[in-house]
Amino acid sequence: MKNWTHFSLAMAAILSLTATTVYAANAENGRKLARQCSVCHGKIGISRGDPEVPNLAGQSSLYIEKSLKDFRSGIREDRRMTLLAKGLSDADIKDLSAWFASIQITAVAPD
Repeated sequence: MKNWTHFSLAMAAILSLTATTVYAANAENGRKLARQCSVCHGKIGISRGDPEVPNLAGQSSLYIEKSLKDFRSGIREDRRMTLLAKGLSDADIKDLSAWFASIQITAVAPD
């Protein structure tokens, strides 16, 4: 039993030294970064009527993050988005995703 305890403590120490830092998204920074997005996606993520440009407001942060990473890597292609996404770091992408996901959208059903 004593050996097992020592082994467990040693493993915990090793894991704590090798653990990677998890980045917490900063929606306020994402808001600042989103200025470059506003030309097409609008100031608060509501697109300006181009059928090729989706609304980003209220979208899932996971969806936005994956989309931006796919544009950056070339998995997804768009003449505008591929160019813009190439300059974004992983932290920038998380921040942008957090900002657009934090915008609340209200839907009203017709009478």
